[in-house]
Amino acid sequence: MDSTALRKNITSRVIRQGEPLPEEHEWENFTPEERINAVWELTLLCLAWQRDQVDEPRLQRSVSRIQRPGR
Repeated sequence: MDSTALRKNITSRVIRQGEPLPEEHEWENFTPEERINAVWELTLLCLAWQRDQVDEPRLQRSVSRIQRPGR
């Protein structure tokens, strides 16, 4: 991930003590694809902080079997 590309889209706000939090309506205009891409970008940033993580996380593939008693 290119760090210069990330810096172009950063928004920051100063919220002083006692002031109400601004309403967040920015995400309402995003498509589901754009929202998923934003979450994935945050996921990759979090994974970069974990030094022992080398690959992307994979879905857990646990297998279980439920057997109902015979009637």
